[in-house]
Amino acid sequence: MPFDIRIDRHAEYVKFSVEGTASMPNFIALVDTAEAETIFWSDRNALFDLRAVQDELTPEEQVFLGELVGRNLAHLDRLASVVPVQRLTRRSEGAAQQMGVRLRVFVDEQEAAQWLVEGYEQSAPTQLQEAEGLRRLLDGREID
Repeated sequence: MPFDIRIDRHAEYVKFSVEGTASMPNFIALVDTAEAETIFWSDRNALFDLRAVQDELTPEEQVFLGELVGRNLAHLDRLASVVPVQRLTRRSEGAAQQMGVRLRVFVDEQEAAQWLVEGYEQSAPTQLQEAEGLRRLLDGREID
């Protein structure tokens, strides 16, 4: 069964609250959804609340997930995941950081949100290379 994803927009970040059973197809769909949403709305930071996700990925899948985040969400300035303390492994965090993405995993949502807000205040808006293509797509014009 796919994840149930609720999206809440805040001034400094977008929050993805996720419920369901951990599986690679579910996490791939989550990353795809986050990529589309954050590009469309020009978000700079994202918080993923994964505390309501049941089960967990294997260590290898956690690394793959970090690499997927590194590839598909590199347009964001900062990403924070919130997980239950017993699921804190930092495997996905390490893989994403090796790809240059500022992902941190937290066990406290307030701490995660504070880290995102601090990053928002310190950074300039991200310029998306996809923005012109997206504008033309929305306007119904052809994309080169």
